[in-house]
Amino acid sequence: MKDQDANDADPIRVTDDLIEADRRAFARFRLRVRMWVHDRARGKLIGEAFDIGLGGLRLQAGEPIPPARRYALSIDILVDGVEQPRIETIARCAWHRATPDHQFEAGFEFVEMTSPMRRRIEEFIDEFGH
Repeated sequence: MKDQDANDADPIRVTDDLIEADRRAFARFRLRVRMWVHDRARGKLIGEAFDIGLGGLRLQAGEPIPPARRYALSIDILVDGVEQPRIETIARCAWHRATPDHQFEAGFEFVEMTSPMRRRIEEFIDEFGH
């Protein structure tokens, strides 16, 4: 994995106005695949993930996502149009913000995850992260 220069204009970086407790503890990786994130309890698509790590993910959504709320997430992964094993976890929305293109971004922290799901994320990062 290539380290990014501190002066890089990386849209994934957590903004300075987040309190220290909300900063992620795990590295995240940009994706070369499509990941669709669903709210299992409400049976609806939340958005598309743009990065993922063992501690959480960042996604783009069409509507605001209430922070500090817990979600039962189901993550569908497509690689070259081929569906991969689904990832399911409980996550907390750690932050959200509006983007200039009238979309929304949100960061989710994984708060409950089985060992097999954690291994699936590790394998996914190993194979597709860069």
